[in-house]
Amino acid sequence: MFASGPFPDLMNHASIWLRAYALGLVMMAAGAALERRWPAAMLQSRAGQRFNVAYAGMYLAMVEAMRPLTAAASIAIVNALGGGMVVLNSHGFGALASFVIVLLTIDVLEYAFHRLQHTWPVLWKLHSLHHSAVEFNVTVTWRHHWVESLIKGCLLYPLVGVLFKVEPWIVGLTSVVFMFGNYFAHLNLRVDLGRYITWVNNPQYHRLHHSNRTEHFDHNFTQLLPLWDHLFDTQWVPAREEWPATGLDDGTQPRSLLEAFCWPLRLRAERGAGLRSAKPVRMPVLDKETK
Repeated sequence: MFASGPFPDLMNHASIWLRAYALGLVMMAAGAALERRWPAAMLQSRAGQRFNVAYAGMYLAMVEAMRPLTAAASIAIVNALGGGMVVLNSHGFGALASFVIVLLTIDVLEYAFHRLQHTWPVLWKLHSLHHSAVEFNVTVTWRHHWVESLIKGCLLYPLVGVLFKVEPWIVGLTSVVFMFGNYFAHLNLRVDLGRYITWVNNPQYHRLHHSNRTEHFDHNFTQLLPLWDHLFDTQWVPAREEWPATGLDDGTQPRSLLEAFCWPLRLRAERGAGLRSAKPVRMPVLDKETK
């Protein structure tokens, strides 16, 4: 009796959200197990990790709730701009080449958008929530403001559809690669890749991007391949024992889920009261291990 109503669509959305949240929990649990075995920083707060997991549930719920809007906006943008200018092959070795092309395109777009997040005050207000985590670990992976997902879904990702006409499964496969890469990059894991440290984004390389030291600011923006940092001169190759402290320079972070949800509004209120600038002033804070 629900076949002609909205119930099947609602159930489908709920099912997708539950699977995404379950996968997120599994990835966080696997990452936490690795972090306990080979931690880069010891004795991290359990309360902070629980906060991040709870926020991840709220964030994923918001992303799923916005999915119809972002999907409609994406389709409208792609159609309006004559999407699919280049037709990519989806068979045999051609499919592999198409996968690489889409992967590199999304990665360079993510790099460009990430640099804008650190340049434009409005975007920084959103993105600073991610950087406010004073403890760097796998639970930080989903600590993004929900508006960022709306912006990417409506503006950034449709650019791929404008550029390429490609089978959805190829784009879906690249999203899986980015998902695993994102979890890996945020691990509190002491892993030494040696000469290969600039081949792929990794826990030490990305930790420097979250560093609260002045010399590390505005470096290592890449989502997957450090190649872009190298080409655009934003790369900082970490030394063997370079594992800096992370977070905003003034230690500001949300004290509740509601405060995280309304994070940019809080920063605006503080600026209006003369407590801080549009972009938080970041002062160097030394890591205890390197003093």
